[in-house]
Amino acid sequence: MQKFDYRSPRFAVDFPVQFTIKQSTLPGRCKDISKDGMRLELRHPTPPDAFGTVLLSYRDWPLEFSVRVAHTGATHNGVEFSYKTHQERDAVAHLIASLAISASRSRLKLLK
Repeated sequence: MQKFDYRSPRFAVDFPVQFTIKQSTLPGRCKDISKDGMRLELRHPTPPDAFGTVLLSYRDWPLEFSVRVAHTGATHNGVEFSYKTHQERDAVAHLIASLAISASRSRLKLLK
């Protein structure tokens, strides 16, 4: 039997972010996002399985999310949301819904 891995729709974006891990805050860019996590472009790789927070602003709406580093690369880090509150989960759902509406108007590209 074949195993299927279903992924949430990802949206190509380009948001400035601040990624805080331990006592360091790193500037970067969010390059794509889904309800499960985001891909961050950072100048310095971060250790896998590290926990931190990502602060971003979408349409002057500041959002802060708890994340876990799922994988790292030379310039990109994949982070998963580690929701600590219902408010964090709702904020991500609202952001993704806003992006989906924008994508339907052809401003954003849906990644497959």
